[in-house]
Amino acid sequence: MSPVIATLLLIVIAVVAAVLTYLWVTGYMGKVTGTVEQTATQQLQERIKINAVQVSDTTVTLSVANIGDVDVTISAAYVLFQNGTMVCGVSTTKSIPKGAVDTVGVTGCSLTSGITYVAKAVTNKGTEATYTFTKQ
Repeated sequence: MSPVIATLLLIVIAVVAAVLTYLWVTGYMGKVTGTVEQTATQQLQERIKINAVQVSDTTVTLSVANIGDVDVTISAAYVLFQNGTMVCGVSTTKSIPKGAVDTVGVTGCSLTSGITYVAKAVTNKGTEATYTFTKQ
């Protein structure tokens, strides 16, 4: 009688261990999948576009449109040479509601006529928009 009970106990222990492992794996996968989907959705909702650039003396004004589904906060704006070297930049906390257009000024820029530059705006979540222009 003892070998039969021992065999039954081993089978019960194996089944319980398999069920617990299954529940742990499916719970973990659900958490990981949910986090990845949520992060991807948030990043896809935040989109900006630079519509135009106006240059006057030492200030470059960027017209930034929020074309995403959520409000954005512009954290920085830059003017770069085409090779990526920074000419000038500014940190800001300019909020732009979804569907709106606003301007961001970059001061202290010394630009040369006939040279092509790249204007860049960056949100606090890391979304970027660029606009290439030549100073007249």
